[in-house]
Amino acid sequence: MSVHSPELDNHFARPQERGAPRQIVAYAATIVVCVIAGACSWLSVKPGDSLIWPMAVNVIIFAFFGAVCRLVSALRSTRFGRTGLSFTFLGLGALSLLWTYFGVLPASVGFDSASARVADHEVARAARGCRLVKHGSIGLLQSPYKICTEVIPKASNVEFTTPDLNRGYAYVSGTISEGWFSDECSRHLTGHWWAFATDRDAPVTGCPFGYTFQGGG
Repeated sequence: MSVHSPELDNHFARPQERGAPRQIVAYAATIVVCVIAGACSWLSVKPGDSLIWPMAVNVIIFAFFGAVCRLVSALRSTRFGRTGLSFTFLGLGALSLLWTYFGVLPASVGFDSASARVADHEVARAARGCRLVKHGSIGLLQSPYKICTEVIPKASNVEFTTPDLNRGYAYVSGTISEGWFSDECSRHLTGHWWAFATDRDAPVTGCPFGYTFQGGG
């Protein structure tokens, strides 16, 4: 004859009851770390600059978080790295890197709808050369910056650049076979938008990470 003991049931249930909130906290913490890494990417990525450092910051953040989790797990003598949590951790880490490499720059001009209107206005008024803008921003490019416009038949290029003309965004309309980025490092972002870096040493030293050198022109 067996005796049912509520106290015994509660004794075996408690570890699972304690484990569930811990798992929820661990998942929530991982998501928060991913958001923090994404925010750091938004603050550190600049048009025309190498993407190595922003991506390295992502790796450092996730590595630090993983080390802290292992330390806490060791101090509490609990098992770290359950399959579900491990996959979530690695998946969000990969997502953060993808956001840094593929997402930040396109999103920066995609969210800034005024940028395209400014470019279209420059083309419409047939602007020529460069002018300095002392206030405001275009995507992740903060003032002061220059707007340089070139219009040819059936095509135009409006560049939003740093004052030294070394890097920035470009809004290209019409054909892109006119060599807009000849002897420069460039990268297509989305739609009409490109990012570029003017590096005279690029043929020898290479372009910033994430950019491709466009030769001859």
